[in-house]
Amino acid sequence: MKKPFVLHIATNLNGGPGRVHLSTLKFSKNTTASFAHEFIILDEKHVTSDSLELFSEYSDCLHIGKNEAFIKEKMDEADIIQIDWWNHPLIYNLLINFTFPPSRVILCSHVNGLTRPNIITKGLVEFSDICLATTKATRKHPLFQSEVNIQHRKKLRYATFPIDFERFGTIKPKAHEGFNVGYVGTFDYSKMHRNFLSMSAAVNVPKIKFIICDQSGDKENIKLEAQKYSAGKFQFMGFIENIKSILEVLDVFGYPLNANHFGGGEQVIVEAMYAGLPVVAFSNPSEQEIISHNETGILVKDEQSYAKAIKALYLNPSERTRIGMNARRHVIEKLDPLKLFQELESIYKEVMGFDKISRTFNTLIKKSGVSRNDLGARLFVESLGHKGSEFLQSFESGLEGSNDNIKKMIKKVEIGMKTITKGSILQYLYFFPNDTFLNFWADLISQEDDNITKSPF
Repeated sequence: MKKPFVLHIATNLNGGPGRVHLSTLKFSKNTTASFAHEFIILDEKHVTSDSLELFSEYSDCLHIGKNEAFIKEKMDEADIIQIDWWNHPLIYNLLINFTFPPSRVILCSHVNGLTRPNIITKGLVEFSDICLATTKATRKHPLFQSEVNIQHRKKLRYATFPIDFERFGTIKPKAHEGFNVGYVGTFDYSKMHRNFLSMSAAVNVPKIKFIICDQSGDKENIKLEAQKYSAGKFQFMGFIENIKSILEVLDVFGYPLNANHFGGGEQVIVEAMYAGLPVVAFSNPSEQEIISHNETGILVKDEQSYAKAIKALYLNPSERTRIGMNARRHVIEKLDPLKLFQELESIYKEVMGFDKISRTFNTLIKKSGVSRNDLGARLFVESLGHKGSEFLQSFESGLEGSNDNIKKMIKKVEIGMKTITKGSILQYLYFFPNDTFLNFWADLISQEDDNITKSPF
């Protein structure tokens, strides 16, 4: 008997998203899984050869850069359509250009959805049958808070995607000189704390080294910035597939993210905990859901506390061991991959009880009335939901009607709106290079920040 299958609409295979997709396919193939899974990858331009090699065993489940007819055919076949969501122009472009066939739809948010540019919008929730969040921090979103939004709350579910710990094998700490603090992940200020370098440099520990494995982001500018600090204190490793080799030479995992970062499940924290490392992180919503302070890691409130926590762990090896062992025990007992996959499948079984219905994503704002291309801007404004007021005002006022106050607000937007990925102005501009408003907004933010370029890729 043929298994029902989940069709994933996803944007890419790289970094954290790719790891989630890979573990989904592995567990669906290697267990007594009730569902089969296939992925349509929308952003074919940024699929790397390294990613394709990782997925070579599952290539029959991947469909990259397929045309509209193929996508519609697969949607017709699917028992469940899962939109694996990070704010990405191609996701919104697909939603407004497709009339979905009768279907069951899950919006799976791989970010917490609390802060822009990665906002879970009213349109996304209402379009889906279930909003599947990868962190319980998402419950703090106003869409799921108000009594008025009881129908939205009824749609909210939580799932921790299983991590393939088998790829690490046996992790054995290796002898090394000095005191090593590691960071793995997105390496730009959309996620990292803006003072990551200065607060790290302030840690007064002999022979300390910060080993940084960057998955994506604004690497070169940050490397240049690092030159202002002690020579040799920062070691930039680039992308490392065999992350086990890094975890084995670390003493502490330092993961200071900004208060408005978009992350959800933060699987790299869990991987570090599995390796028996004490994690020092800021007490942000997503991190609070993963780490129990002073038991399975250390949560801090400010830069000074971050530096003090790392120094305290240096001075107290037994405390490092205690927290690291607690962390590993927690992951093994509570985050068993097979158990998590079975919990995920129970949600799919629930969704199979829903009727298939036709649906359109019809919340998009009207065109601006300018004669030039503005689809990208309309998608960008839509993606910001209730937190895009200055861009909505600018869009509705037109280029000439955007007053000085609106322009000032756009110039001063937070750092996450200025990066090259993750739903930023510049990412939307990449996919819609002729968009009148996106060019206008990119010009405004570049006036405020010399590091901004309109052609970041």
